Amino acid sequence: MPCEIAQSLLMTDAHAPHIETDERQTGLALLIARARAGDTAAFEDLMIATQHKVVATAWRMLGDREDARDAAQEVFLRVFKYLERYDPAQDFHGWLYRITLNVCHDAARRRRKIDEGSDWFDAPGHDERAAEGLQTTTQMDAEELLLREQQRALVTRALATLSEKERAAIVLRDLEGLSTEEVARILKSRPVTVRSQVSSARAKLKLYCDRLLRKGARHA
Repeated sequence: MPCEIAQSLLMTDAHAPHIETDERQTGLALLIARARAGDTAAFEDLMIATQHKVVATAWRMLGDREDARDAAQEVFLRVFKYLERYDPAQDFHGWLYRITLNVCHDAARRRRKIDEGSDWFDAPGHDERAAEGLQTTTQMDAEELLLREQQRALVTRALATLSEKERAAIVLRDLEGLSTEEVARILKSRPVTVRSQVSSARAKLKLYCDRLLRKGARHA
């Protein structure tokens, strides 16, 4: 199977590599400083500025939108609680990613206990929620939305084949566009370990695509 198919799996709904301009970095630093000083309006602005990144990462780690939204709420509760301990000399995005991954780890562990023996990446109601959205669109929009939903579901199933550490590494490296060194700092690991995890994850995703194609060919 061509590598491009596995790569397209990873790039579905992915962001371009995150690049902060000096102006945006300065604005974010000011928001953080004001929020740490107790300015609740500044904290709300900080949450709005970063919530998409948190929800997207949580969705890719947990495989379910509702779980991702719940996780994002917990993330910002922790950010609010521990913001005064945050060192402004640190990379804020890295600090936020680390909290998000910790929350997702806790959520996954609770989910496994509740759904013992079931696949905690399954998203019941996914098709029903998609169908509700289709009713408010034109036929053309509906087809595009359905395709997008199917692609996202495919990414979810593909990521579910990975270990938690591999999933965290490839989500941050390939989907969030961080450098290997940044990922290593967030995961409190070494660059060589991150490279190994990302390489293993890519190989497993390629294997997943191979099996998917073979299955599709048999049913063609």
